[in-house]
Amino acid sequence: MLTTFQIILFVLIGFLLLSYLANVLNLQKYGIHILPFGIIFRTKFFNKLLEKMGEKGKKFWKILYDVGKVIAGLITIGLIGYFIVNPFLLIFKSPGGIGLQLLIPGVTIDFKIALLFILPILIVLIPHEIAHAVMAHREGVKIKSSGIFIVLVFFGGFVELAREQIEKAKLKSKIRIFLNGSAINAVFAVFFVALYFLSPLIVSIGYSNPSGVLVTNVYDDYPADIVGIARGDVITTIGAYNSSTGQVTYYDINNIDDYHRALSENLESDLLFISFLDKPTRALVPTTDDPSSKKDSNDRIFLGINIYNYYTPKSERQSEWFPYYWNIQILYTLNISIMAVFLNLLPLVLTDGDKILHAYLMKRYPDKPKGKKVLNVARILSFCLIIVNIVLSMTL
Repeated sequence: MLTTFQIILFVLIGFLLLSYLANVLNLQKYGIHILPFGIIFRTKFFNKLLEKMGEKGKKFWKILYDVGKVIAGLITIGLIGYFIVNPFLLIFKSPGGIGLQLLIPGVTIDFKIALLFILPILIVLIPHEIAHAVMAHREGVKIKSSGIFIVLVFFGGFVELAREQIEKAKLKSKIRIFLNGSAINAVFAVFFVALYFLSPLIVSIGYSNPSGVLVTNVYDDYPADIVGIARGDVITTIGAYNSSTGQVTYYDINNIDDYHRALSENLESDLLFISFLDKPTRALVPTTDDPSSKKDSNDRIFLGINIYNYYTPKSERQSEWFPYYWNIQILYTLNISIMAVFLNLLPLVLTDGDKILHAYLMKRYPDKPKGKKVLNVARILSFCLIIVNIVLSMTL
C-alpha cells in the first residue's frame, strides 16, 4: 500500500510530465493549460448559457442578491468577532473554542474522508461562479471565458470577466458583481440549515428510530481495532466491569448519547464488553488516549472508534449507511458554505472581499497612496486573524 508521501510524489511527477506534454502538443490552443502543479481548462462553451441565465428571472436573481448580501454580511461580521475572541478561548481551553484546520488530503485528512468533500465543494463553487457571471451580464460586463481548474489535490471552477469592462464599470456594479457569489453561498447556507433540522423527518420516511450506534471509523492500533471491531458494526450493548466490586453494569445503547453516557459513567472500568447487532461480543480494555487529538485524557475513556446513530432500514433495499452520509454531506456543505462566505469576503489577496475593498478605496482615494495603505493594512490584519487561529488550533 502506498504511503501518503509516495502518493504526493507520484502526483507531482504526473503534473510535471503533463506540463511537458502540453508544451510539446500545444494544448493551449484547445483551452487546456497545464501548469507544473495544476491544470486549467478554459472554454467559451458555457458563456451563452450563463448569459441566458442572466437574462431570465431577473426579479428572482435580484431577490437572491438582496437577501444574500444581508445574510453574507451578518455571517462575516459575526465570524470576524468570533475569531478575534477564539484564540483566547483556545489558549484558556474554553469549551467554546473552535479549532481551524487546513483540509489537505493525505496530510491533514485521510484521502477517503477527503472524497466526502467533493460534492459539498461543487455545491458551493458552481453556484458561486454562476452568480458572478449572471450579475456581470446584468451589469453589462462581458463574460470572457469560464472553466475548471485542478491544483494538486484542490479543484474548482472560475468565470473570467473582461478586465477592461470591469475597470470601467461603476462602483456599485463592481460591488454587485464581486459580492453576488458570496450572497448566493449565504442563501445556500440558510437552505442547508433548514435541511439539517428537517433531516430527522426525512430519514424517518425510510428508517426506524435509532436502535444502536454504527461504527463509521476504527483507528489503527486502538482497543477496538485490536479486538476486531470493524467499520459497519452496530453496537447495541456495553457492559462495564469494575474489578473492585466484581460486577458488570450493562447499558443499552440506542443512540450516541447512550454510548457516551456508558463511557463517562465508567471511567475506572478495567474491562468493557461490547455487544453487536450481528456479531459476537468483544471484550476490550479502554484507553485514555484520545484518537482524534493523540493526547492523553484524564476524564474520558475511548475505544478508538467514530460512531453515528444506527437507524434500522424499513426495507432490505435501503442501505444502513444512508442516514450517516446524508447527514455528513449536509453538515459539510453547510460548514463549507459559511466558511466560503467568511473567507471570501475578507480582504485577502485575490478574494472577492479584497476586490470590493480595492474598488471602494480607489474610488474614494483616486491617485492617492492612502487607499493602498488602508488596503494593505486590512489584508495583513485579515491574514493574521486566520493564521493565528490555525496555528493555535494545531499547537494547543
